[in-house]
Amino acid sequence: MINWSKEMTASVPSAFQAQIKRNGDKDMLAEKDSSGEYVAKTYRQVGEEVKNLSLGLAALGVQPRDHVALMMSTQPNWVISDLAILSANAVNVPVYPTNKGELVSHPINNAGAKLAIAGSEEVFQAINEVWNDIPDLKTLIVPDGGKNSGTIKEVMENLPGDKEILEMQEVKEMGKKKDAEEPGLFEERWTSIDKHDLCSIIYTSGTTGLPKGVMLTHDNFLVNVRQMMERVNIEDHFINFSFLPLSHVLERTVGYYLSMCAGLTIYYAESMDTLADDLAKVAPHHMVSVPRIYERIYDRLVGMMEEEGGLKKKLFYKAEEVGREYSRYFAENKEMPFSLKFKYNLYDKLVLKKVRERFGGRLRYTISGGAPLGVKLSEFFVGLGLSVMEGYGLTETSPVITHNLEDRLKHGSVGTPAPWTEVAIAEDGEIKVKGPQVFQGYYNNPEATAEVLEDGWFYTGDIGYIDEDNFLFITDRKKDLIITAGGKNVAPQPIEGVLVEDRYIAQVVTQGDKQKFLAAVVVPNFENLEEYAKEQGIQYNNRSELINNEQIKQFYARRVGMLLQHLPSHEQIKRIKLREEEFTMENKELTPTLKIKRRFIFEKYKHLFEDLYSEDGDFIKVEL
Repeated sequence: MINWSKEMTASVPSAFQAQIKRNGDKDMLAEKDSSGEYVAKTYRQVGEEVKNLSLGLAALGVQPRDHVALMMSTQPNWVISDLAILSANAVNVPVYPTNKGELVSHPINNAGAKLAIAGSEEVFQAINEVWNDIPDLKTLIVPDGGKNSGTIKEVMENLPGDKEILEMQEVKEMGKKKDAEEPGLFEERWTSIDKHDLCSIIYTSGTTGLPKGVMLTHDNFLVNVRQMMERVNIEDHFINFSFLPLSHVLERTVGYYLSMCAGLTIYYAESMDTLADDLAKVAPHHMVSVPRIYERIYDRLVGMMEEEGGLKKKLFYKAEEVGREYSRYFAENKEMPFSLKFKYNLYDKLVLKKVRERFGGRLRYTISGGAPLGVKLSEFFVGLGLSVMEGYGLTETSPVITHNLEDRLKHGSVGTPAPWTEVAIAEDGEIKVKGPQVFQGYYNNPEATAEVLEDGWFYTGDIGYIDEDNFLFITDRKKDLIITAGGKNVAPQPIEGVLVEDRYIAQVVTQGDKQKFLAAVVVPNFENLEEYAKEQGIQYNNRSELINNEQIKQFYARRVGMLLQHLPSHEQIKRIKLREEEFTMENKELTPTLKIKRRFIFEKYKHLFEDLYSEDGDFIKVEL
């Protein structure tokens, strides 16, 4: 258990400096080098880089309370940049590294940032494309060697006199010079931070409209870290594996700040493509993920077993069945029959242990957030012997409000409230929360703030209920509720959750507002569908031909009907349309936590949904 002394609660930089004193020679951050091997930096080494960069920012004119934009993929330099900004007593304004156009210019303009740190040439290009639309932005810091790269070099040749581009190392050298000129400035800056000072403005990934700037203090973040550590067993030798966007509050608080405050080592995935190999190589003790990643892992395991066939396939499915039964007893805190214990131990040795080794063999638990995990995935991973602590929160709550525990969980729930947190259900079913992790309001937007904060309560916009054991269950977003022509209220997320658990379905977007029935656009899991087509001898030249094949259409008509047959008639999807392309974050169709931007998709693909309700439309009638 961490000793929460004053230095651990004063500010994020104060907590970091405390860890340098305690764990100076311990590895803090590790990433792959050009040879593909992981190379680590100690807390003390990171501290030196943070000091130099922070003083370099001061040399560039960054003053206390100034806002600095940070647009970078998840990597050690994100952490170093964040700590440097905060240690200058400035405010970090993270921008998602995949954003383009107005989603880049808006947060930087709205926050009034005069300086931005770009983490790659691609990010530099995204900022440069809208730089003329950001009049206050004068300085861009790029990676070392960036000035010699094509785009950056070309831009510098025609750079106006009031703008400058500097490499990271140049700024650090400026910091060293600043330290010689004003010794003690670094300590003066970070020690002057009050815990209630603004730490970050995080622009929400909202499913509609321009993002709003969520104002979070140092105390918001550190209290949320402490709330987690009060109930989660973390040992100081643990390794954390990081791959989610640090620009998102989930990875930042639960992956980065929590690990730093506990004195852990953080290893970073090279990319999403190398995730499986990196995971096996690092062999972490814990990590943070979103349901879409768990879905991919599960689908890949099932696909491999289907390909193997024979005894291995039979053993895997039997082990999965036994594991699920085991997980239900575990979750319900019931005494397990001897016969089930015996079978579980047997299949653990034969199958489950080998599957866990794919995660490195040391993974004690994972934390899931950002979207509903679903009962099927929760049961599978707990049955596998991996504790998946599903939680719930928003950017506005730093983010954790509730979460399941290793030894106290309910499948399908998002757990019980964090310490010092009140959760209640409003008369209309909306979840509201009160606690020290709740944000200070939206930056420069008092009207939006007033809409969600009332008498100390934050109204989340989510619909849910609390059971007799104080576990919270989320049913849907309030604004996503479908009201059919018959006046029935339908929550689309649980329906879509059932469908995407199927190995042949990757994504679903359901419509039905003011309509007589529900309809949906379905994106198949093409890896598994193509394998099915091969088994059935179905000939096709491309994916478009595949999803328009009558046999495939009937396959999905039966499958969707079968998966939803347990639901009442008004919650069953009557028509579907198969879509060749996945909805992606790059196309602004998903949030950074991979949630569907429902209204954006409805507008962008209006013709698809209109077709579903046209009597002569190109749709598939679901077999109910």
